[in-house]
Amino acid sequence: MKKLNLLFAALLVCAAQVLAEATFDFSTSLPQGWTATVSPRGYEDRGAQFIENSELSLPGVSEVKQVTILCSANEDNVNSIEVTVGGVSLGKKQLPKANDQTQTFESSTALEGELKILITRTKKSVWIKTVTIDGTFDSSVLPEVDPTEGLDGEYVYDEPTTVVSTDSLGSKIPYSFIYNNVKVIASMGTKTANYFGANAGSVITFVTTRKMKALVVDGFLRKGFSAESTAGKIVYKYSSDVDIEEDQVLAVTDIDTNIVSLTCDKQLRCHALHIYFEANPEVDIEPGEEGQFSYYYEPEETKAFVLKFDSLTYVDMTENLGYACTSLLFTNGEAELSLAVFASTIDGESILPVDTYPINDSYAANTVQASPGGDEYMDYPSYLATDFEQTEEGETYNPYYLVSGTVEVLHVEGGVYFGIDATSYNGSTIKGEYMCAKGEPIVEDVVERVSVSVKARKVLRDGRLMIERNGTIYNVGGQKQ
Repeated sequence: MKKLNLLFAALLVCAAQVLAEATFDFSTSLPQGWTATVSPRGYEDRGAQFIENSELSLPGVSEVKQVTILCSANEDNVNSIEVTVGGVSLGKKQLPKANDQTQTFESSTALEGELKILITRTKKSVWIKTVTIDGTFDSSVLPEVDPTEGLDGEYVYDEPTTVVSTDSLGSKIPYSFIYNNVKVIASMGTKTANYFGANAGSVITFVTTRKMKALVVDGFLRKGFSAESTAGKIVYKYSSDVDIEEDQVLAVTDIDTNIVSLTCDKQLRCHALHIYFEANPEVDIEPGEEGQFSYYYEPEETKAFVLKFDSLTYVDMTENLGYACTSLLFTNGEAELSLAVFASTIDGESILPVDTYPINDSYAANTVQASPGGDEYMDYPSYLATDFEQTEEGETYNPYYLVSGTVEVLHVEGGVYFGIDATSYNGSTIKGEYMCAKGEPIVEDVVERVSVSVKARKVLRDGRLMIERNGTIYNVGGQKQ
């Protein structure tokens, strides 16, 4: 099988290829040559996420007898996919509720023309991860890509030339920008006024009009970070235990080209990028032992938690943060579950709107923020804390950082039901339930019960989220303040 990876890492113009079989990857962007009538909401491990009807199109296919799509859906048999080639349908299929399902569309005769994938989204989401065409695909129909477009060919670079971010474009998005005649292109990443970077599994590319000798990144590497470079020799600081944030966390030397791409296994943030054209700089990069988020580490041994909580408190942080966010803390005397939900509380009879809230790092409305966290407001916002122990340094616990799953909110007569089904960073499973008693004035009563019987609640201090427990203030990493 020939896998076409026509993404940001492949920016050079290549000769036309006629392929008997081609696989297109939608995990980080729309592959080159594909168009969508409605753009994906974002990209993740399951692929391009569609929350509206959309039509994907690719010209230049012929002799097609089979199209295979790896896709996902989170609602059972209400969403569908139809495939056509040259206006002839290869079939339409309802999608069951499943991740990474394979849907195969076949024709008894060879077809040619424009390939179209019609996505009918009725409820929740549909993801397209890969599309494999069993036929002939002529890549000469793809538009040529000039990676230096927008750059000044006569520009004189400083030694080194530094690239920083001065404005915000968003998070978990494809983006590109030019600074000091250096083009930065990310297949999926975040660009704020303070840094730019690549998300886990994404590609970030740097383009200049002069051959680079080396580049050095001052910034942040997620724990366990690894990366590959399309040119030169790459070296980076490494820790399996903690994130690393300091100067010179990554360097690529002996590049000898004007285009270099990094494929990042974990998150990379660039506070400053320094590009050298004359000679390799001196770099001192050894595995890092200390990081910004070194509070508590999740146990490697996995467990299956089934919990019933008896108390809940919350802080609506919308006004403080400037966007809809509510922090929840469930307790039962032996365990505490913290959630950061991107939704505002509603009236006094209900805490959150009815919905199934996915746990991810999209920052989208009606989602729960996944951990590891660490933005300017909160660290590790969604986690389970167990095995509390009082030591000379204060109270300690074992944390389980939520990285995926769902939180279901239902309004029932006189109350609200919460159902948590999550997976932690190291693979532990957390299932939990909380039910407000019927007839209770939920908001006032919950706060009163937590403050009296549990004596643990979330508070805001100088714009940061803290936990007050038995009269002592802790940050959400467990350190006494």
